[in-house]
Amino acid sequence: MREDCAVLGLDINQLIDQAEQHTEPRDFELWPEHADAWNVYLGCATQWRCAMGVGVVLWLGLDYQGVDMVMRRYRISRKRLDQVFAEVQVMEEEERSIRNSR
Repeated sequence: MREDCAVLGLDINQLIDQAEQHTEPRDFELWPEHADAWNVYLGCATQWRCAMGVGVVLWLGLDYQGVDMVMRRYRISRKRLDQVFAEVQVMEEEERSIRNSR
């Protein structure tokens, strides 16, 4: 997020309280059946669509053509495409609500 703010010329300290800023990722547990969706989600980091106003960024969501390309490049099987896409959408919605709440 720091990089996003720097590119947009925003001060991250005005968006997120310094006590809540982390330089290292927090530990988390990932179930093996969700590994494909997590990897696709990470691979889509540059596929976000956003709208910008004066000092405001509205995160709209992922570009689904980009998501489709990542899933093909990561060779997600046809059998798993719908499930992986649905899981990516859950992560997308959660991130969108977090980013837009700031």
